[in-house]
Amino acid sequence: MKKTQFLFILSFLFFTSSLIASTTTVKGNASQFKGKELELFTYSDYITSKKLDLGFTSIKSNGAFNFNFEASEVKKVYLKIEDKITSFFVKPGEVYNLNLSYSDEMNKGRIYDKQLSLNFSFPVPTELNQQIGKFNRNFDSFIAKNRALFEKRNHSIEVKLKAFQIKMLKEFEKVNAHFITDYINYSIASTETSLDVSYKKTDIKKGNNIKAKLYLSYLDKKPVLYTNPEYITFFKSFFRGEFKTLSLTVEGFDISKAINDNASYTDLLKALSKYPFLENDEFKNLFMLNGLLEVSRSKYFTKKNIIRILNEVKATSKYPNHKVIAANIIDKMTKRKFGIGSTAPGFELKNKDNESISLNSFKGKPVYINFWTNWSIPSQKEMKIMQLLYKKYKGKIEFISICADNDFIKMTTFLSKNEAYNWSFLHVGKDKTILSNYSVATFPTYVLIDEDLKVVRFPAGRPGGNTERATEANIDKDIYELINQ
Repeated sequence: MKKTQFLFILSFLFFTSSLIASTTTVKGNASQFKGKELELFTYSDYITSKKLDLGFTSIKSNGAFNFNFEASEVKKVYLKIEDKITSFFVKPGEVYNLNLSYSDEMNKGRIYDKQLSLNFSFPVPTELNQQIGKFNRNFDSFIAKNRALFEKRNHSIEVKLKAFQIKMLKEFEKVNAHFITDYINYSIASTETSLDVSYKKTDIKKGNNIKAKLYLSYLDKKPVLYTNPEYITFFKSFFRGEFKTLSLTVEGFDISKAINDNASYTDLLKALSKYPFLENDEFKNLFMLNGLLEVSRSKYFTKKNIIRILNEVKATSKYPNHKVIAANIIDKMTKRKFGIGSTAPGFELKNKDNESISLNSFKGKPVYINFWTNWSIPSQKEMKIMQLLYKKYKGKIEFISICADNDFIKMTTFLSKNEAYNWSFLHVGKDKTILSNYSVATFPTYVLIDEDLKVVRFPAGRPGGNTERATEANIDKDIYELINQ
């Protein structure tokens, strides 16, 4: 066998073996949340930020929890309990022992982004999360110390920022981990894009932060780091609006033509190839995908043609990550827009007797839907007022309460303690698609639909909302008008 052939096979085997999934374990203690549900998830890609569930579990009576899942590369994962969340990085095949807790004091003033406190049971200074945490603390301190210069856009901050970057890279070089080096570089790169960025040649003489300089420093002839969130954050920020800007110029007419006239993936790549910053094929394809996502709702581009191009990428791309991104963009584009006047997304969910109930079975009467959880105190309080509405409008309007707790038993246990709540209760099930379909961001969430299953109010008024929250819709009034129109 020739030496070149041997080296090729050896490198191929090394590459493929590095992508083989290994079982990764996340376990630990969250005694503050005994009996609560714990969710583990990540994002399938950082361009579209599509959520990918990795598992659910209930925290045991002794506070213990455990997850096992397959991972093939370093990935940022998220742990969520009720409306509280935290994140960290995992490596394939590693075991992570964690302690989770929550502080009301530390979360004072937070409404939607409550943070869990995460501590590693056996922290090793050279471990990735410890290194990232150390850098983040240093970076936060640097920014706080130089806040005045940042706010004034004083160009002396560039020199300080570069000196800080060199210092950090030197300090962390002994770790010998490319991920942390890249994390440092692209965290700083994102900060640089927030400074004055310009194409004007006159700025070069002033020593200003030139966009071309950033490109050469961080993107030119550099590998695409799909799983490093700081890289993708910088990439999206750096090229924000660039695809559309190029396509609307005279020189970029062939870009819009490739989409609107030809619906051609090949023609679009050819049109983009003339730009010097898109010489690398993989980089050019990623730029194209990010650009198509940005213009997917633009009136200047034909939606069905964008989807046609994305379907071709999904089917034929030689880059596996691009197939995933294309599929996720298609999902975003084809997802039915939810709001007043739209048809309520259909569903088929289990009731307390484990019978499948569809939304379509309620057609013919208006429907008042609420999404709730056992851990949401407002959900519990407003259920009592909902009971009064149910008694008042029983037979004239249907009431559906959809439990979003992961554990089916939590719904049935709740109902066994509240036998007076005898309207329709359904469980969200394992597939949480219904929550995104109904744009549920917090609990409780209410929706009012008419007898043809068209959305009349979203978000609809909450039971008693007009009494306690005078600025909200009066659901009693809305229901009355709907059944008497």
